[in-house]
Amino acid sequence: MRWGLGFRGALGPGEIRDTDQHSDASITLVLPVRNEVETLPRLLADLSEGSVFPAEVIVIDDDSSDGTTQMLADLAAGGLPFALRVLANPGSGKKAGLSTGIRAARTPWTVQVDADVRVGKGFIAAIQHHLHRQGAQSDMLLLPLRLADRANGSPQRMFDLLQALDFAAMQGWAVAAARRARPAMASGGAWAWRNSAFPHDGLRPELASGDDVFSLAALLERGDGHRVGWCGNTEAMASAAPMPDMRSLLDQRIRWGAKSSAYPKALHEARRVATTIAAVHVSGLVLLVVSPAAAVAFWTGKAIIDITYTHQVGKAFGLFGETGRIRRWSALMLLALVHPPFIITTLLLMPFRKVRWKGRPAT
Repeated sequence: MRWGLGFRGALGPGEIRDTDQHSDASITLVLPVRNEVETLPRLLADLSEGSVFPAEVIVIDDDSSDGTTQMLADLAAGGLPFALRVLANPGSGKKAGLSTGIRAARTPWTVQVDADVRVGKGFIAAIQHHLHRQGAQSDMLLLPLRLADRANGSPQRMFDLLQALDFAAMQGWAVAAARRARPAMASGGAWAWRNSAFPHDGLRPELASGDDVFSLAALLERGDGHRVGWCGNTEAMASAAPMPDMRSLLDQRIRWGAKSSAYPKALHEARRVATTIAAVHVSGLVLLVVSPAAAVAFWTGKAIIDITYTHQVGKAFGLFGETGRIRRWSALMLLALVHPPFIITTLLLMPFRKVRWKGRPAT
């Protein structure tokens, strides 16, 4: 209930009357990449079609071996409507690449998105508009991020829609927490930082991922949690590619869950949520053995609550789009049915399965 109330009105269309480049809100897009020859051209094409362009795009290449750097050279030679700079970051990982890109930026703000995201025409304009109007209040800005293989419309496959709804539910509580001035989670798939405030020394480079949560933790540890802002304009939304299959999805969630054990004390809200969700599912599993009748009531009540909340956030993130009513409610009910065993499976596999990320050990 708290998440639903906190998210209410957080995301919607916003009017952008002035799309001029403002010096106080100039944006550099920073892209740490590794083997993104297939995905990166689509993102750069999206940016090229925008109503406003970033001041510069800085790509930090982490030892790609698939022709990414040559592809970038070819695109630059062909002409882009914005400046493109490619920096080398051989074998150092995303966190070092992100830090390198932010240090190299010549604008007050940097926006970081993953190379596999898609953005709409108003992406840069909406962020600049927000920063020009409200940027003085923030050092870190959370941007709306959803799972979809295109910038507009709903996911096509049912498998994609289910994981998109699950991800939207996580985004919803993260946004609600930030709006209550108690930020608990960020998504490195789409976010912005004031360059002068970025915690270069707080990223935990010994872990393969987690630049989002550990940089947020560094901000909280220095007492600046109130300076985490939220841009709720749907024009500023990025759409990240869903996982292609169940094995990849499980590995992704195991990687995310494994990071939680390393969360510093400043992320107490995130730890509390993770612990509560795990405890709820374990309790429901125990009830199945102890009292099947009570377990039926327990899981039915949980399903109703989940469906109500997930419908709210899924609609706000545009995940239903042209989806018909039958498919929408079928997806919500199916997610409520399969989500508990999925979470339990993830928890059971987490201590034993060693996953890899970008070709490197992630846990």
